[in-house]
Amino acid sequence: MAAVSLCESSLAKLKNALRDEFPDAKSSHIQEALAYSLGHNTAAALKAFLGTFNGSEADCPFALLDTDRMRQRMVQLGYPDDPEFDFEVMQLAKIDGTVSTMPDSGYDIEYKSKRQIAWRNLMVCAVNAALDQKLFSLRPGDDRFVDNMRQGHMFDFVLPNGLPARGSISDAGFDEVAIHAAVNPRGDSVRSFNAGFSAGDAFGTTWVERRKGAWIQTSDHGFACRRDMLPVLAALQVKASGYGDRGAVLM
Repeated sequence: MAAVSLCESSLAKLKNALRDEFPDAKSSHIQEALAYSLGHNTAAALKAFLGTFNGSEADCPFALLDTDRMRQRMVQLGYPDDPEFDFEVMQLAKIDGTVSTMPDSGYDIEYKSKRQIAWRNLMVCAVNAALDQKLFSLRPGDDRFVDNMRQGHMFDFVLPNGLPARGSISDAGFDEVAIHAAVNPRGDSVRSFNAGFSAGDAFGTTWVERRKGAWIQTSDHGFACRRDMLPVLAALQVKASGYGDRGAVLM
């Protein structure tokens, strides 16, 4: 998938680019299909949703673009299916407000074991929470937290199942942020990269890429999780808010 900033200017530029991808389609139909790709049944529903955001365009969140839903809606509107269309293969760098969310390395990563799934779910919950609290955005260099000598800015959040969690976010350089998270947290140990069980009943860390695109870097090597907590975290149902959930660690 790719992602787009949910502001009118970015969506208008993406719509114009889609007219080159679907030259025979009506403008209104492209608008309907674009809204559907963003999870809204109609363009009117998307417009109403955009009206709920306040502030500048820099504060607008990103949302994932679903290629399959775009193609599906175009077919429903009477156009032949285009199996070669994919948001990720469009020239996103030329469209302001759009980003790639799947690096080449991401296609080789699968979350199969409970441990891998639990790590992924905890990290997605933590990154989502940091975005919701406006501690940073997916735009390169847009950090909004106080980071004293990269010791980490702590924030609290709640998992979808109601368990308390604590995160730490810090500048990792190269437009990346490092995010650690602990479940049933204890004190401020979550700030440490290798905190393990001293931080809570589960602890994990990731880095969020923002220069080449927007995704979390996959590494569960430092993941610590109590045995009874593993199936609890693996059972969470959580979607990444406008970024990809896999990619190799950048060195």
